[in-house]
Amino acid sequence: METRKLLEELENAVLNASDVPFTNKKMVDKEEVARIIDAINQSLPNELESAKRIVADKERILLDAEKKADDTIAQAKDYIARITEESELVKQAQERANQILDAANKSADELRTSSVTYATDVLKYVETNMENVLDSLKKNRQSLIDSNAQPASYDDSHDEH
Repeated sequence: METRKLLEELENAVLNASDVPFTNKKMVDKEEVARIIDAINQSLPNELESAKRIVADKERILLDAEKKADDTIAQAKDYIARITEESELVKQAQERANQILDAANKSADELRTSSVTYATDVLKYVETNMENVLDSLKKNRQSLIDSNAQPASYDDSHDEH
């Protein structure tokens, strides 16, 4: 988010810069533009680190969900094994164990699905922000190039006299 504010500040510095008479050029404060660009260069690694942390969190969440699901399934299987040994409750125990196993599988699937959805949403948000930052950087760079590339026709006309 800091990068976006810096880009807006850079854009304002260019847009609010003094016009060079008789040209389409702008006169920007070199130190101010350099300071803003340095700040952008410093903020980008922080935003990339944030994106990396989000990816790591997603992977951790998925691993945790998978471990919880495996633990629940193992508990259900242990429960099934203990109950089936008791002869008069075998049928009821198997039904109950199957219900627990189904619930555990359903819970694991829901947890996996919600974890993937959350991670996907977060990554899409980060991707969109990074694309916006990149687009803004490209526009600002092109604006600087365009404002610097205008022909200096006023100066050329005085050379002939």
